[in-house]
Amino acid sequence: MSASLARRFKTEVSADGINWLPFKGITDFAPTENPTTQSTADYDTDGWDSFEKTLTGWQLVVKANRKVNAGVFDPGQELVRARQYKFGDDNRIYVRYYDRDGAPEARSGRALVEWNQSKTGVSDIEEVTATFKGDGPLEDIDNPHEDADAPVVSSATPSGAAAGTTVTIQGANFTGTVPTSGVKFGATNASNWQVISDSLISAVVPAGGAGAANIVVTNAEGASTAFPYTRGA
Repeated sequence: MSASLARRFKTEVSADGINWLPFKGITDFAPTENPTTQSTADYDTDGWDSFEKTLTGWQLVVKANRKVNAGVFDPGQELVRARQYKFGDDNRIYVRYYDRDGAPEARSGRALVEWNQSKTGVSDIEEVTATFKGDGPLEDIDNPHEDADAPVVSSATPSGAAAGTTVTIQGANFTGTVPTSGVKFGATNASNWQVISDSLISAVVPAGGAGAANIVVTNAEGASTAFPYTRGA
């Protein structure tokens, strides 16, 4: 599939099937069905064979360039990469894809993950191949392309930071974060912050005692789901 056609489809990943992160940098996109068929021919078909589909599976292969912004890789890619060499549920992830033009082709399912480098030449752009092997059905969904893009927070480091410490917040849809009140630790605004990119915020922990201080990022479309965070002393 050409890069222009690959970019027509948006791929998103999720650890819980609720909060979705875009998988960015895609250069190739290839969903396939892997059916199992069984012959149903009998002696009254004049020698022609016939079949029924008795089992089916699905697979999505995407290739993407690895990009670094302020020393941080794309959070969606990292969510997938973290499943490499794992077993059981630790190797599974939710994935969905849909047509950016609003066509009805939009599907979602849970999959096993394979993550491999797809180019090794020194002169090549670093490219990875992520293979999502379906674990159960691939379901048709309403195309979410027109949905509001509220922020999604996927991680915050370091953990347990005290007041005055800078915390790196990763996620998606950070562009347009509301001024003065768009980044909060608990009910308190961050002392100050900088939106470095659509997926990266640098924020200073506000004054307050040690304990729960869940992070919420807000833009014009809405607020993120509170990301669990514990402030240090």
